[in-house]
Amino acid sequence: MRDKLEKKIVDKPDDLSRFEALAEWLETNGDEPRAELIRLQIAMENSRLDREKRFELELQERRLLEAHGREWIGELGEFVLLKPTDEQNYRLKHGVKVLWYRGWVRGLQLDELTLRLSKVLLQAPEMRLFNTLILTEPVNASCDYLHEWGLLEKLKHIDLSYGRISDKGAQTLAADRNIKKLDTLDLSGNQITEEGLAPILKSFPKVQVDDQSPIEVSRDDVPAVERSDDDDDSGNDSDEEE
Repeated sequence: MRDKLEKKIVDKPDDLSRFEALAEWLETNGDEPRAELIRLQIAMENSRLDREKRFELELQERRLLEAHGREWIGELGEFVLLKPTDEQNYRLKHGVKVLWYRGWVRGLQLDELTLRLSKVLLQAPEMRLFNTLILTEPVNASCDYLHEWGLLEKLKHIDLSYGRISDKGAQTLAADRNIKKLDTLDLSGNQITEEGLAPILKSFPKVQVDDQSPIEVSRDDVPAVERSDDDDDSGNDSDEEE
């Protein structure tokens, strides 16, 4: 039954009732923590929450992630979590942000993309709703991995801004037919000339390409649609909850 409910969510991830049905099933079948996480994150989507209530929900979210987050992100943990300690089980690596959506991993902010990580993002069952990738230090190899391992087919939002991507990387992205399926693509602040921009613009006119003079930046903003792990003093230094 759980597989059936999760498949319905994957097929239509914007349908709130499908998440509510999964949460109800989880609660009645012994997985109250995951049901609680789903409901908490749904509740936090309410833009009318007052500050005190939102803070209360965020504290509950952190508590759940500390107790169960390592299990919930599965194989991804090897790439985004520090080793657990006696005091803390769920500690994100420096610069990593995990973006949560109704109890599922919806996006990641990372410094680099590797082949091994690409396989996990494509194949791990915990990543079935994954569609947002923010790379803080993108290079041409990042474009190669996105293309060669089929990640562009899975993703809807990609931020590769302010890195060291040249015309070669841009042309690699443009050659992938799945670029047309993206909702957003940010290539600002790289090293891309008209030779690289032209094929990108032909395939995806909505691409952001401002300021092709790269500078060092620290991106803390994440898409508003996603939930991310908030920094706290309990060990998630510089990391967001997902």
